[in-house]
Amino acid sequence: MNDNEMTYEQKVKKLDEILTRLDNSETPIDKLAEDVKQGAKLIKELDKKLKEVETQVQDAFKELEDESEK
Repeated sequence: MNDNEMTYEQKVKKLDEILTRLDNSETPIDKLAEDVKQGAKLIKELDKKLKEVETQVQDAFKELEDESEK
């Protein structure tokens, strides 16, 4: 499964696994750059998704507010 097919929760889990390996120095040096790049990519994707959801939630509340003012 590639990163684009993963759910938000799966991406968080994958990022956590990468960070744990890096924190525990379990990443072989040959794989270090790959893990760092994948971790950075996941962080960007997760941040983008959070911002999208935040906008949707704000829009929903704005819509409710507009309806209640009528």
